[in-house]
Amino acid sequence: MAEASEQWRAQAWLTCLRPASYAYGAAISLRSALFASGLARIRRLPVPVLSVGNVSAGGSGKTPFVEMLAARLREQGQRVVIISRGYRGGSKKPTIVSDGRDLRCEPPVAADEAYLLARHLPGVAVLTGADRYRVGEVALEYVDCGVIILDDGFQHQKLYRDLDIVLVDAVNPLGYGRLLPSGLLREPPEAFGRADLVVVTHADAGRNLDLAIQAIRRHAPTVPIALAVHRPVNLIDVRSGEYLDFDRLTGQRLLAVSGIANPSRFEDTLVQLGAFVATHRIFPDHHRYSTADLEIINGAARNSGASMVVTTEKDMVKLTCLDLAKVGAPLYALSISLELVEGAEVLDVMLSRLVKPSPS
Repeated sequence: MAEASEQWRAQAWLTCLRPASYAYGAAISLRSALFASGLARIRRLPVPVLSVGNVSAGGSGKTPFVEMLAARLREQGQRVVIISRGYRGGSKKPTIVSDGRDLRCEPPVAADEAYLLARHLPGVAVLTGADRYRVGEVALEYVDCGVIILDDGFQHQKLYRDLDIVLVDAVNPLGYGRLLPSGLLREPPEAFGRADLVVVTHADAGRNLDLAIQAIRRHAPTVPIALAVHRPVNLIDVRSGEYLDFDRLTGQRLLAVSGIANPSRFEDTLVQLGAFVATHRIFPDHHRYSTADLEIINGAARNSGASMVVTTEKDMVKLTCLDLAKVGAPLYALSISLELVEGAEVLDVMLSRLVKPSPS
């Protein structure tokens, strides 16, 4: 009876949100039509711009894909710059998080994902700002810029892109089939047709990968499709920065802490690594941690009998700004990377056509 009541309330709430989704969809369609007709201006930068984005909100793995793509280009000798929006729509003022040689700022001035990319990618400049064209101009003026990766750029049609890569979560490829806010779609599924390459992420987690691919094919019948998986890379001692083996987690009773788009996937990974997750303290995506939060985390660890606290690397970036002595248990972070398991050669061919080989 209680379950039926919960389902009724959820359905009623979705019904209330649908008018907002229709209004949002009309605005998105009008905006796309303006760009397609040339009535809205698209500006172009004098270097190749590669966009990594998605059609639905949250959890598709843009940050690890951007890291993988930047590392791939860097290994080919390219002068790579990553541009992202930053927090909550981004600051109007361009911010240089890294100039490719040194970190220029840290959280909270630097957005957490941008800062994480800058730490992982020595030799790659990372900048943020709402106006990606203006940020690109700053990159061309102040850092060594040969190719730009636009992080979360699929909806940013103001800036011309030479390559549009769209990521899709295998578990929920069409965001429940509804536009925001009643679903997760940022654009109608027909937007897949604008993509040059679709990458199905979490390809090993989808209940039926064929169904996800069929859903994409209905809207983009000829666009190449690649497959990617996420893999745990390192366990990091948050206090010391030391890298540890995953066997540190085996059989341990732990408290999981996360402020990400898909916390259940983080918890599943910990379990797969042999840990027992006694409690999972979930914060909102992009949560800015406070001293009060550390006290909550410490209390949860103590009450659950956890021998350690494990968080995500993205959350670690924000937690290290605080007094970690308030958490009595050992505190670790899990680092994740993305690997293309199918379609890597297709991506490389596309990159070779756009990005000139670096002179030897």
